[in-house]
Amino acid sequence: MDEVAQLYDDQHRPAGTAPRSRVRRENLRHGATGVVVRDRLGRVYVHRRTDTKDVYPGLYDFAAGGVILADETPDDSARREAAEELGVTGASLRRIGVAEYGDEQTRYVSFQYEVTYDGPIRWQPEEVAWGTWMTLEELSERLRDPEWSFVPDSRAMIGPWLAGRLAERVAVDDGWDCRVDLVEGRWVDRFPRREEVREWLLAETRLMPRLEALLPLQVPVPGVLVDEPLCVRHRIVTGEPVTADSTAEEGARLGAFLRALHDAPVTAADGTGVRDAAASGRELHALLTRFAAEVRPRLPADLHPAADDLLSRVRDAPRTTIVHGDLGPQHVLRTDDAVSGVIDWADAHVGDPAIDLAWALNGAGSAFAAGVAEAYVVADDVRRRAHDWHLLGPWHEVTYGLDTGRDDLVASGLRGVVRRLRV
Repeated sequence: MDEVAQLYDDQHRPAGTAPRSRVRRENLRHGATGVVVRDRLGRVYVHRRTDTKDVYPGLYDFAAGGVILADETPDDSARREAAEELGVTGASLRRIGVAEYGDEQTRYVSFQYEVTYDGPIRWQPEEVAWGTWMTLEELSERLRDPEWSFVPDSRAMIGPWLAGRLAERVAVDDGWDCRVDLVEGRWVDRFPRREEVREWLLAETRLMPRLEALLPLQVPVPGVLVDEPLCVRHRIVTGEPVTADSTAEEGARLGAFLRALHDAPVTAADGTGVRDAAASGRELHALLTRFAAEVRPRLPADLHPAADDLLSRVRDAPRTTIVHGDLGPQHVLRTDDAVSGVIDWADAHVGDPAIDLAWALNGAGSAFAAGVAEAYVVADDVRRRAHDWHLLGPWHEVTYGLDTGRDDLVASGLRGVVRRLRV
């Protein structure tokens, strides 16, 4: 059946109709859509057109789309084409541009869209011969590769959009564990710097989808974007770090969150690669041994007994729940004066729940701490252990300074150790 296409004038307005066969034969200006389909990690679905297509047969494309039919709006056409070609349904369209394209094969007004879709891809056999998800960087590389022949209209019409998205990458942290980039203002990319951090990040990608539904605040749910070198990406959790003047109500929200986390079944970590009680115990023993060998000798002699007692108490701490493991003010976010999310779960493991209360009860403002304690319902033994974990905090700064050759961090950490032990 010869479909009837919607024609457009040079002002991009509907201007009559014509059978599709005539549009092709006379190269009439018509309407067409292009839909860039992206998954939750921002990858683009790239496909190869079948060899029987009437325009650009057998070439690769990174947009689904086609001719706008008579009396069809561009939005309706985009939805129809994405559903027909790739099985994409139920997702919201976002228009990213309108432009005009023309060559010896086709001439049309292009209405371009982006859509995020996590459902199954189902090819239309007459339209699509092959397809896969690609990162923007990989797609950009393929577009420069002469062995990958892409349709010229998507290159011309949507190529600038792709270049603009590639430019929206900002380095936000160059830490000891990971390099962190903010991408398009929507995603956070993390690149591990050491092999053990690689394993922690992979474990996080398996754990967080299980925990998300159990927790009352936003948490990142990362996925593997690239296997080698590893890049883990998650949607940005919006908000700013809590501050010293955070309220009791904000503390209560965090306390309720931590109670939900610590009440989560430990079996949620099974098979994820998250360090279990035995593994986290071995890691803690090695860390405390290092503290005893490299931090304790740098302390004033009169503090050695207190330091020894602290290391002994922490060594015997229970390991009974899934914990965040590195909870500080930079990891607790708020929006509109309400705690909204908890980020950075690379240190999650099965350990002592008191470790997650160390800063919240001992380093945060008094009102915030009171809110945490009331909502969490902190038992006396947990409060004592939380204080021990708080005392241990600056010891990490000392060893980090030793590892990085930062004498200033070593000195700052030692001052913190001394101050907390004396208090």
